[in-house]
Amino acid sequence: MPDLVVIDTNVLQKANAPLNQRARPDSKFARRLHLLQRLQQRRLTALISRRLLAEYRQQVPEPRNDFVRAFFELLTNGGATANYCRWTGQRRNDARHCRFPREHYHVLRTAICDARSTILTEEDRMLATDAWIHRRLRVHVKDPTV
Repeated sequence: MPDLVVIDTNVLQKANAPLNQRARPDSKFARRLHLLQRLQQRRLTALISRRLLAEYRQQVPEPRNDFVRAFFELLTNGGATANYCRWTGQRRNDARHCRFPREHYHVLRTAICDARSTILTEEDRMLATDAWIHRRLRVHVKDPTV
């Protein structure tokens, strides 16, 4: 089974640049595009929620390259798994205790499931919580460009 991932909006925004020339293979931009390509090839499975999809559409209103366009098509054509866990008092307390940024709780809720999942983000405040969030909620928080 492919790994389950939740793509934070900042990764998608940074991947949404016009492809005027070939990106250097070791650049962060190329790594973001490779991530979107792995999703398209179904080597990874995206977890999605209505709230996260609405955020994607608001923050990336117009795809500027084929990779981002294909990502949106994947989400709307059933290529992603819908998930949004119940936000029990214990999970909320765990997220608060781990200092996960409150404005990104919807990303964390999308990632919590019975299988192993990972939030892919480039935001330092979220990345700093990886060990604690994994210990309490079994979700990793990783930088896809590292």
